Amino acid sequence: MMFFTQDMVTDPDTGESISRQELFERNNARTTNFEQEVRTLYPFLPEGLVSLFIEKYIDFDKNVNLALGAVRQDASYINYFPGNQRADGSVRLSEAEYGSVLESYKDSLRTFGINPDVFADNFGQLVEGDVSPTEFKSRLNTVYSGIEQNIPEVKEYYATNFGIDLSNESIFAAAVDPTIGDAILSGQITQAQIGGEAEARGFEITQPQVERLQRFGVTQQQARETFRLAEQQVEQLQELEAERGILEEERIGLQEFTEAAVFGETEDIERIRKLREQQASEFTPTTGAVRRGRRVLGLVEE
Repeated sequence: MMFFTQDMVTDPDTGESISRQELFERNNARTTNFEQEVRTLYPFLPEGLVSLFIEKYIDFDKNVNLALGAVRQDASYINYFPGNQRADGSVRLSEAEYGSVLESYKDSLRTFGINPDVFADNFGQLVEGDVSPTEFKSRLNTVYSGIEQNIPEVKEYYATNFGIDLSNESIFAAAVDPTIGDAILSGQITQAQIGGEAEARGFEITQPQVERLQRFGVTQQQARETFRLAEQQVEQLQELEAERGILEEERIGLQEFTEAAVFGETEDIERIRKLREQQASEFTPTTGAVRRGRRVLGLVEE
């Protein structure tokens, strides 16, 4: 679908129906901020293409259609509107329509509980294939109907063969796009979930740490619980170490906490145990922490 060949708009000052070219020229005469005028009349143009449009507008003697056509022919255009350019240089959708179509794709995915960002790289292919939002939604419904009855079996298969606990949404996403299944098997999706849970609790976690947790078999739910406990305890542990004169950079952090809580690292477990033991003894100054054999009541030692 071509755009702005004879695009008619309404002049907000006069109420007249005129071409966008004429409106552009009228507004250009009314304002001294030419760049802002371009943004107002072409809100669908990404920031990276606004300056290019202005350059082409000047080159083509202030002709709006020729300037926009030149922008569409520029090599950078496909970076902003992938899949929209045909082999002959024409476009499938106007830039405004393109944005609307992508939002419709995203809304359809959200209705199935799928994060549309996972499919961001596929939208250009859908546009290139002239897949309308209605057709895309129909395809999703067809795929879901085909796997709905088999979701328990698919879950069992992944759990048995790969040790992966999949959500219904992940199974559906993998059915829609086989590359999602590859991402699941390679651990990329689980890694993203683990990293997201850490960020949700305000922790910065490195990619090597995320990968180690994923390889150890930590699920999103387990990561959520671990980082919830870390949020509750790490700051308190750091305060205890600060009271004992330990330098800030040497105090317990998320890495040490996960080493103890997830991997059972003896040294970090012992470090936390001693801090808790010392903290408990401060509340029993006469008799100290109550012991029963080697177990310290309320602490981790057995």
